[in-house]
Amino acid sequence: MVLNAKYKKVFLIISLFAMLNVQAASAQEMSLRAVYNALSGVMAPIWIGQDAGLFTKQGVDVDLKYLAATTAVQGMVGGGEEIGLVGNQGIDAKLEGADLTYVASGLPVFVFQLYARPEIKTMADLKGKVVAVTQPAASTDYAMRIVLKRNGLEPDKDVRILYAQDINGVLNSVSAGNAAAGIMSAPTSIRGKAAGLRSIVDITALKVPFLFTAMLSSPKVIREKSEAVTRFLRGYIESLAVIRKDKETTMRSMGKFLKTTDQAVIESVYDDYKDVFPVTPLISAAEVKAVLDVAKSPRAKTMKPEEFFDNSIVQKIQASGFIEQVNKR
Repeated sequence: MVLNAKYKKVFLIISLFAMLNVQAASAQEMSLRAVYNALSGVMAPIWIGQDAGLFTKQGVDVDLKYLAATTAVQGMVGGGEEIGLVGNQGIDAKLEGADLTYVASGLPVFVFQLYARPEIKTMADLKGKVVAVTQPAASTDYAMRIVLKRNGLEPDKDVRILYAQDINGVLNSVSAGNAAAGIMSAPTSIRGKAAGLRSIVDITALKVPFLFTAMLSSPKVIREKSEAVTRFLRGYIESLAVIRKDKETTMRSMGKFLKTTDQAVIESVYDDYKDVFPVTPLISAAEVKAVLDVAKSPRAKTMKPEEFFDNSIVQKIQASGFIEQVNKR
Protein backbone atom coordinates (compact mmCIF):
# COMPACT_ATOMS: atom_id res chain seq x y z
CA MET A 1 0.00 0.00 0.00
CA VAL A 2 1.32 3.42 -0.95
CA LEU A 3 0.83 6.14 1.65
CA ASN A 4 0.16 9.66 0.52
CA ALA A 5 2.21 12.54 1.95
CA LYS A 6 -0.34 13.36 4.66
CA TYR A 7 -0.45 9.82 6.05
CA LYS A 8 3.33 9.47 5.78
CA LYS A 9 3.69 12.52 8.00
CA VAL A 10 1.22 11.15 10.55
CA PHE A 11 2.97 7.76 10.50
CA LEU A 12 6.36 9.38 11.10
CA ILE A 13 5.00 11.41 14.02
CA ILE A 14 3.44 8.32 15.61
CA SER A 15 6.67 6.37 15.11
CA LEU A 16 8.69 9.17 16.69
CA PHE A 17 6.45 9.32 19.75
CA ALA A 18 6.58 5.54 20.09
CA MET A 19 10.38 5.61 19.96
CA LEU A 20 10.57 8.41 22.54
CA ASN A 21 8.20 6.53 24.83
CA VAL A 22 10.35 3.39 24.59
CA GLN A 23 13.47 5.43 25.38
CA ALA A 24 11.74 7.13 28.32
CA ALA A 25 10.55 3.79 29.68
CA SER A 26 14.04 2.33 29.31
CA ALA A 27 15.57 5.30 31.14
CA GLN A 28 13.00 4.95 33.89
CA GLU A 29 13.76 1.26 34.27
CA MET A 30 17.48 2.06 34.71
CA SER A 31 16.89 4.59 37.47
CA LEU A 32 16.24 4.18 41.18
CA ARG A 33 15.11 6.53 43.94
CA ALA A 34 17.37 5.63 46.85
CA VAL A 35 17.66 6.71 50.47
CA TYR A 36 20.02 6.44 53.42
CA ASN A 37 18.85 6.98 56.96
CA ALA A 38 21.80 8.07 59.11
CA LEU A 39 24.54 10.68 59.15
CA SER A 40 27.09 8.09 60.14
CA GLY A 41 29.96 6.16 58.60
CA VAL A 42 27.68 3.13 58.42
CA MET A 43 26.24 4.72 55.28
CA ALA A 44 29.63 4.95 53.54
CA PRO A 45 28.90 2.22 50.95
CA ILE A 46 25.93 4.06 49.45
CA TRP A 47 27.73 7.42 49.70
CA ILE A 48 30.75 6.09 47.80
CA GLY A 49 28.55 4.41 45.20
CA GLN A 50 27.01 7.78 44.43
CA ASP A 51 29.99 10.09 44.94
CA ALA A 52 32.57 7.94 43.13
CA GLY A 53 30.20 7.24 40.23
CA LEU A 54 30.03 3.49 40.81
CA PHE A 55 26.25 3.32 40.28
CA THR A 56 26.63 5.33 37.06
CA LYS A 57 29.46 3.02 36.02
CA GLN A 58 27.01 0.12 36.27
CA GLY A 59 24.49 1.97 34.11
CA VAL A 60 21.90 2.91 36.72
CA ASP A 61 20.88 6.49 37.51
CA VAL A 62 20.43 6.92 41.27
CA ASP A 63 18.55 9.78 42.91
CA LEU A 64 19.95 9.60 46.45
CA LYS A 65 18.68 11.49 49.49
CA TYR A 66 18.72 11.38 53.28
CA LEU A 67 15.60 10.56 55.26
CA ALA A 68 15.38 9.77 58.98
CA ALA A 69 15.03 6.08 59.83
CA THR A 70 11.27 5.64 60.14
CA THR A 71 10.54 8.14 57.37
CA ALA A 72 12.87 6.33 54.96
CA VAL A 73 11.02 3.04 55.40
CA GLN A 74 7.63 4.74 55.19
CA GLY A 75 8.78 6.22 51.88
CA MET A 76 9.42 2.73 50.54
CA VAL A 77 6.11 1.45 51.87
CA GLY A 78 4.34 4.26 50.01
CA GLY A 79 6.35 3.73 46.83
CA GLY A 80 7.95 7.18 46.83
CA GLU A 81 11.36 5.58 47.43
CA GLU A 82 12.53 2.37 45.79
CA ILE A 83 15.62 1.14 47.62
CA GLY A 84 17.60 2.20 50.64
CA LEU A 85 20.40 1.46 53.06
CA VAL A 86 18.51 1.47 56.35
CA GLY A 87 18.41 -0.22 59.73
CA ASN A 88 16.11 -2.81 61.19
CA GLN A 89 13.00 -0.64 60.66
CA GLY A 90 12.16 -2.68 57.56
CA ILE A 91 11.60 -5.70 59.79
CA ASP A 92 9.26 -3.75 62.05
CA ALA A 93 7.36 -2.47 59.00
CA LYS A 94 6.98 -5.99 57.60
CA LEU A 95 5.74 -7.21 60.95
CA GLU A 96 2.99 -4.62 60.57
CA GLY A 97 2.11 -5.94 57.10
CA ALA A 98 4.37 -3.90 54.76
CA ASP A 99 5.55 -5.68 51.61
CA LEU A 100 9.30 -5.08 51.95
CA THR A 101 12.38 -7.26 51.51
CA TYR A 102 16.06 -6.86 52.38
CA VAL A 103 18.24 -7.68 49.36
CA ALA A 104 21.81 -7.22 50.65
CA SER A 105 23.58 -6.99 53.98
CA GLY A 106 25.14 -3.77 55.23
CA LEU A 107 26.43 -4.52 58.70
CA PRO A 108 25.39 -7.65 60.64
CA VAL A 109 26.63 -6.29 64.00
CA PHE A 110 26.25 -3.05 65.94
CA VAL A 111 28.91 -0.38 65.52
CA PHE A 112 28.25 1.78 68.57
CA GLN A 113 29.66 2.95 71.87
CA LEU A 114 27.75 3.82 75.03
CA TYR A 115 28.90 7.22 76.29
CA ALA A 116 28.00 8.49 79.74
CA ARG A 117 28.33 11.57 81.90
CA PRO A 118 31.49 11.74 84.09
CA GLU A 119 29.67 10.66 87.26
CA ILE A 120 28.59 7.36 85.64
CA LYS A 121 31.39 4.85 86.16
CA THR A 122 29.70 1.50 85.42
CA MET A 123 26.50 0.14 83.88
CA ALA A 124 25.16 -0.44 87.39
CA ASP A 125 25.23 3.33 87.95
CA LEU A 126 22.50 3.70 85.30
CA LYS A 127 19.82 2.12 87.50
CA GLY A 128 17.08 4.65 88.09
CA LYS A 129 18.51 6.94 85.42
CA VAL A 130 17.50 8.05 81.92
CA VAL A 131 19.43 6.98 78.79
CA ALA A 132 19.13 8.43 75.28
CA VAL A 133 18.69 6.80 71.87
CA THR A 134 17.41 8.13 68.55
CA GLN A 135 13.94 6.75 67.74
CA PRO A 136 11.71 3.88 68.87
CA ALA A 137 12.71 0.59 67.18
CA ALA A 138 15.84 2.20 65.67
CA SER A 139 19.17 0.37 65.90
CA THR A 140 20.19 2.61 68.80
CA ASP A 141 17.03 1.64 70.69
CA TYR A 142 17.63 -2.09 70.26
CA ALA A 143 21.35 -1.78 71.04
CA MET A 144 20.56 0.04 74.27
CA ARG A 145 17.94 -2.53 75.31
CA ILE A 146 20.29 -5.46 74.59
CA VAL A 147 23.21 -3.90 76.51
CA LEU A 148 21.01 -3.01 79.47
CA LYS A 149 19.63 -6.56 79.67
CA ARG A 150 23.15 -8.05 79.38
CA ASN A 151 24.04 -6.03 82.46
CA GLY A 152 21.03 -7.01 84.54
CA LEU A 153 19.00 -3.84 83.93
CA GLU A 154 15.42 -3.99 82.67
CA PRO A 155 14.63 -1.34 80.02
CA ASP A 156 11.62 0.87 80.81
CA LYS A 157 11.68 -0.39 84.40
CA ASP A 158 15.17 -0.02 85.88
CA VAL A 159 16.20 2.52 83.24
CA ARG A 160 13.99 4.95 81.31
CA ILE A 161 14.72 5.40 77.60
CA LEU A 162 14.54 8.90 76.13
CA TYR A 163 13.99 9.25 72.37
CA ALA A 164 16.11 12.17 71.17
CA GLN A 165 15.15 11.92 67.46
CA ASP A 166 18.66 11.73 65.97
CA ILE A 167 22.26 11.10 67.01
CA ASN A 168 22.95 14.80 67.58
CA GLY A 169 19.91 14.87 69.85
CA VAL A 170 21.39 11.99 71.84
CA LEU A 171 24.63 13.92 72.37
CA ASN A 172 22.78 17.08 73.33
CA SER A 173 20.56 15.19 75.80
CA VAL A 174 23.54 13.63 77.58
CA SER A 175 25.62 16.82 77.50
CA ALA A 176 22.74 18.84 78.97
CA GLY A 177 22.13 16.32 81.74
CA ASN A 178 18.72 15.24 80.47
CA ALA A 179 20.14 11.72 80.11
CA ALA A 180 22.93 9.94 81.97
CA ALA A 181 24.20 8.07 78.93
CA GLY A 182 23.51 7.60 75.24
CA ILE A 183 24.32 5.44 72.24
CA MET A 184 26.83 7.13 69.89
CA SER A 185 29.28 6.48 67.10
CA ALA A 186 31.89 8.54 65.27
CA PRO A 187 31.86 11.44 64.54
CA THR A 188 29.32 12.23 67.30
CA SER A 189 31.40 10.32 69.84
CA ILE A 190 34.36 12.66 69.20
CA ARG A 191 32.22 15.63 70.18
CA GLY A 192 31.06 13.63 73.19
CA LYS A 193 34.65 13.09 74.36
CA ALA A 194 35.37 16.78 73.89
CA ALA A 195 32.35 17.55 76.08
CA GLY A 196 33.73 15.39 78.87
CA LEU A 197 31.70 12.24 78.27
CA ARG A 198 33.33 8.82 78.63
CA SER A 199 32.80 5.48 76.93
CA ILE A 200 31.58 2.83 79.37
CA VAL A 201 30.78 0.08 76.84
CA ASP A 202 32.30 -0.58 73.41
CA ILE A 203 29.26 -2.22 71.83
CA THR A 204 31.17 -2.88 68.57
CA ALA A 205 33.60 -5.14 70.42
CA LEU A 206 30.71 -7.25 71.70
CA LYS A 207 29.99 -8.33 68.10
CA VAL A 208 26.29 -8.70 68.82
CA PRO A 209 24.60 -10.34 65.78
CA PHE A 210 21.99 -7.90 64.56
CA LEU A 211 20.68 -6.49 61.30
CA PHE A 212 22.35 -3.13 61.95
CA THR A 213 22.00 -1.96 58.36
CA ALA A 214 20.97 -3.64 55.11
CA MET A 215 19.68 -2.75 51.65
CA LEU A 216 15.89 -2.68 51.66
CA SER A 217 13.49 -2.70 48.72
CA SER A 218 10.12 -4.21 47.82
CA PRO A 219 9.13 -7.28 45.77
CA LYS A 220 7.36 -4.92 43.35
CA VAL A 221 10.52 -2.91 42.65
CA ILE A 222 12.64 -6.06 42.47
CA ARG A 223 10.20 -7.55 39.98
CA GLU A 224 9.64 -4.47 37.81
CA LYS A 225 13.18 -3.07 37.95
CA SER A 226 15.23 -6.22 38.40
CA GLU A 227 18.04 -5.09 36.08
CA ALA A 228 18.32 -1.68 37.76
CA VAL A 229 18.42 -3.30 41.21
CA THR A 230 21.08 -5.76 40.04
CA ARG A 231 23.23 -2.97 38.62
CA PHE A 232 22.72 -0.91 41.77
CA LEU A 233 23.89 -3.80 43.95
CA ARG A 234 26.93 -4.29 41.75
CA GLY A 235 27.85 -0.65 42.38
CA TYR A 236 27.18 -1.13 46.09
CA ILE A 237 29.40 -4.22 46.25
CA GLU A 238 32.23 -2.38 44.51
CA SER A 239 31.81 0.42 47.08
CA LEU A 240 32.37 -2.13 49.84
CA ALA A 241 35.64 -3.08 48.15
CA VAL A 242 36.66 0.58 47.83
CA ILE A 243 36.28 1.06 51.61
CA ARG A 244 38.78 -1.73 52.23
CA LYS A 245 41.27 -0.64 49.58
CA ASP A 246 41.01 3.09 48.92
CA LYS A 247 41.22 5.23 52.04
CA GLU A 248 41.43 8.52 50.13
CA THR A 249 38.24 7.95 48.12
CA THR A 250 36.42 6.65 51.19
CA MET A 251 37.39 9.60 53.38
CA ARG A 252 36.51 12.09 50.64
CA SER A 253 32.98 10.70 50.36
CA MET A 254 32.60 10.52 54.14
CA GLY A 255 33.63 14.16 54.50
CA LYS A 256 31.24 15.26 51.76
CA PHE A 257 28.15 13.54 53.18
CA LEU A 258 29.03 14.31 56.79
CA LYS A 259 29.57 17.93 55.68
CA THR A 260 32.95 18.32 57.35
CA THR A 261 36.51 19.05 56.28
CA ASP A 262 37.94 18.20 59.70
CA GLN A 263 40.41 15.44 58.86
CA ALA A 264 40.59 14.21 62.46
CA VAL A 265 36.83 13.66 62.47
CA ILE A 266 36.82 11.94 59.08
CA GLU A 267 39.78 9.75 60.08
CA SER A 268 38.00 8.62 63.23
CA VAL A 269 34.90 7.67 61.25
CA TYR A 270 37.04 5.80 58.74
CA ASP A 271 38.83 3.90 61.52
CA ASP A 272 35.48 2.86 63.03
CA TYR A 273 34.17 1.38 59.79
CA LYS A 274 37.06 0.40 57.50
CA ASP A 275 37.16 -3.25 58.58
CA VAL A 276 33.55 -4.03 59.51
CA PHE A 277 31.73 -4.22 56.17
CA PRO A 278 31.26 -7.65 54.53
CA VAL A 279 33.01 -8.66 51.31
CA THR A 280 29.96 -10.57 50.08
CA PRO A 281 26.82 -8.90 51.48
CA LEU A 282 24.64 -11.95 52.04
CA ILE A 283 22.09 -11.53 54.82
CA SER A 284 22.05 -14.23 57.52
CA ALA A 285 19.06 -15.60 59.38
CA ALA A 286 20.93 -14.95 62.65
CA GLU A 287 21.03 -11.17 62.24
CA VAL A 288 17.32 -11.05 61.40
CA LYS A 289 16.42 -13.37 64.27
CA ALA A 290 18.23 -11.04 66.68
CA VAL A 291 15.81 -8.27 65.68
CA LEU A 292 12.77 -10.55 65.93
CA ASP A 293 13.86 -11.61 69.42
CA VAL A 294 13.55 -8.03 70.72
CA ALA A 295 10.72 -6.77 68.47
CA LYS A 296 7.50 -5.83 70.28
CA SER A 297 5.08 -7.11 67.64
CA PRO A 298 3.37 -10.44 68.52
CA ARG A 299 4.02 -11.56 64.92
CA ALA A 300 7.78 -11.59 65.65
CA LYS A 301 7.31 -14.93 67.43
CA THR A 302 5.52 -16.54 64.49
CA MET A 303 7.45 -15.35 61.43
CA LYS A 304 10.67 -16.94 60.22
CA PRO A 305 13.83 -14.87 59.58
CA GLU A 306 13.92 -16.09 55.97
CA GLU A 307 10.64 -14.28 55.27
CA PHE A 308 12.42 -10.93 55.59
CA PHE A 309 15.23 -11.21 53.05
CA ASP A 310 16.09 -12.40 49.55
CA ASN A 311 19.76 -13.12 48.80
CA SER A 312 19.14 -14.25 45.22
CA ILE A 313 20.47 -11.13 43.46
CA VAL A 314 23.68 -11.03 45.50
CA GLN A 315 24.10 -14.77 44.94
CA LYS A 316 23.85 -14.27 41.16
CA ILE A 317 26.39 -11.45 41.32
CA GLN A 318 28.66 -13.68 43.38
CA ALA A 319 28.29 -16.56 40.89
CA SER A 320 29.26 -14.24 38.02
CA GLY A 321 32.69 -13.67 39.59
CA PHE A 322 32.09 -9.92 39.99
CA ILE A 323 32.75 -9.83 43.74
CA GLU A 324 36.04 -11.67 43.39
CA GLN A 325 36.99 -9.38 40.52
CA VAL A 326 36.43 -6.06 42.32
CA ASN A 327 38.28 -7.30 45.38
CA LYS A 328 41.37 -8.27 43.39
CA ARG A 329 42.16 -4.83 42.06
